Amino acid sequence: MTQSRIVSIAAVAALAAMSATTTLADKSGGNGDGRDNDNTFATKLIGYNETPLTINSTGSGTFVASINKDATAISYTLTYRDLSSEVAQAHIHFGRPSLTGQIVLFLCFNPAVVAQPAGVPMPQTCPPPPATISGTLTAADVIARATQGIDGGAAGFAEMVKAIRAGAAYANVHSVNFPTGEIRGALGPADDDND
Repeated sequence: MTQSRIVSIAAVAALAAMSATTTLADKSGGNGDGRDNDNTFATKLIGYNETPLTINSTGSGTFVASINKDATAISYTLTYRDLSSEVAQAHIHFGRPSLTGQIVLFLCFNPAVVAQPAGVPMPQTCPPPPATISGTLTAADVIARATQGIDGGAAGFAEMVKAIRAGAAYANVHSVNFPTGEIRGALGPADDDND
């Protein structure tokens, strides 16, 4: 066998293996990159998604959350850049697209601008933009919101996992100029990043 024929056969075998892997990922509900669509949620953060007022902002960001297998922790990565002013805080809120909801999970805060949230572990400090932060949220991080039916602790964490999976939660970044939020994005499946 010639060397070019061996290379051709190897290339065909590699393509067949890649095709089989993609087909298996598609049939199993995965997205081909190792993420499980039932447990990974992503969104783009922009001012047009903010409520109760839409914000015209040059700011933008991304948020990706992965819920662990037993739904007791959420690992996340948040990016933000080009905000109009200093970052004040960032959170996950309980609220459907186009509606304002209360803060339930802190991602970060700026102690020079806002007070530390009471009753939960101290969140990390929001760095100046452009920034990328990562962390893990658990039941200890939940802020109970009785007016929206969100309990504290493990029950509240389970309620927020359910809300995220149902598209009833959003991430946003608040700034000094826009204290109610400058950029926002709805949480939903990783391939559905619209608010």
